[in-house]
Amino acid sequence: MLALTLTLILSQIPPAPPPAPAELHQRFDKQRPAVLKALAATYACQKPGAKPQPLCDAALSETRGTAADVRGQNAMMGLSWMVKRGKNGKAVVSAPRLSALALNEHGTGVLAAITDITPENAEERKLLEQLVKDYEAFFAGRKANVTLPGYLQSGTSQWSKSANHPLEKKDGAWVFKGAPGTLRKVGEHWVLIGLVPGDAIGVSVFTP
Repeated sequence: MLALTLTLILSQIPPAPPPAPAELHQRFDKQRPAVLKALAATYACQKPGAKPQPLCDAALSETRGTAADVRGQNAMMGLSWMVKRGKNGKAVVSAPRLSALALNEHGTGVLAAITDITPENAEERKLLEQLVKDYEAFFAGRKANVTLPGYLQSGTSQWSKSANHPLEKKDGAWVFKGAPGTLRKVGEHWVLIGLVPGDAIGVSVFTP
């Protein structure tokens, strides 16, 4: 069965995590604005009449997104990329990966987790490649919905119960406590901006 592999820093920190080192927050705060600006320029996100583009949701999330209310238990699917600013000022974007987001109301707070979904054999690799294409088409408005295999849908639903990273509302976003990452709702999608190893920023776009 498909493996749910935790890869982002946000998911590697256990419950009640100590604050991430100050240098990680400083690197995130320094890299994020330049990377998002480069992303917006690369995809002409502010051009009138621009077609739907998930990376534009990410690029403009800090001005167009909100810390929308979270109710109940939510397991969402979407795509993740690693993005960095190239020497020419344009964004260098990795290939998309299939990811899942858990976002749960818990007592008086909200807990979250994110994971990449990785294949364990050639058959699953082929399935994930098709799902990535399907989500790309969905986010671009070329596909009305994406149908997940039953076992993947039930697996992510079960996994979502393990969400353990507390969030707090701050400056119009859900902020991961103790970790460099923000979550906002842009239109019907949820956008995560987080720090990944190296000089890149991780961006993810999820749909319920």
